[in-house]
Amino acid sequence: MLKFNKITEIILKFFFPKDELDKKAENISIDILSKKLSLNNKMEDKFVYTLFDYRDEVIKNMIWSLKYKKNNKITKLFAQILYDFLQEELSDLNVYSDFNKPLLIPIPMHKKHLRERRFNQTEILAKELCDIAGESLCALRTDLLKKIKNIPSQTTLNRSKRLKNIIGSFCVSKPNEIKNRDIILLDDIITTGATLREARKVLLTAGARNVIGVTIAH
Repeated sequence: MLKFNKITEIILKFFFPKDELDKKAENISIDILSKKLSLNNKMEDKFVYTLFDYRDEVIKNMIWSLKYKKNNKITKLFAQILYDFLQEELSDLNVYSDFNKPLLIPIPMHKKHLRERRFNQTEILAKELCDIAGESLCALRTDLLKKIKNIPSQTTLNRSKRLKNIIGSFCVSKPNEIKNRDIILLDDIITTGATLREARKVLLTAGARNVIGVTIAH
């Protein structure tokens, strides 16, 4: 698998050289990026909010650079957009749903996948978001939700197979620390929503009070 990942990295660099892909993605400003925010940011699953349309070429390039190249500048851009969005959204949720002092939990990787990738881009994004927000917005926890089932990539599967594939993938390691807590699940991309639904189900079953999902793109 490590050899396969290295070959994939070489192919990506060949077709998308750093000075073309990354510079194009990095050169976007916060103002321009803000204008690309999706007007309809609620998904079919009403608990999920998503910020951008993945079909936008610039957004797609930015996510690729974050996901496969750990691009620090792009991480900071997305984190700032997330911070601005969550500040407003959490204020409304606090008023209407008593959603307060949430824990921020990035969707975890299985330990085998993490060894191969060497980093979890969603966790890096969550840390950057919390660096911007300080303690005022949410508390980052990466130790409460674990991925215990190493499933193959879901990208080639249809909706029904994705739903079946993801069942039993997550567990809560410290139920007492999520009991009656409000939680934000963070992921980079949502397609069918299977991953977020399964993670949310596990957290609610373990005693969480409310769980919302936030993704960069759909």
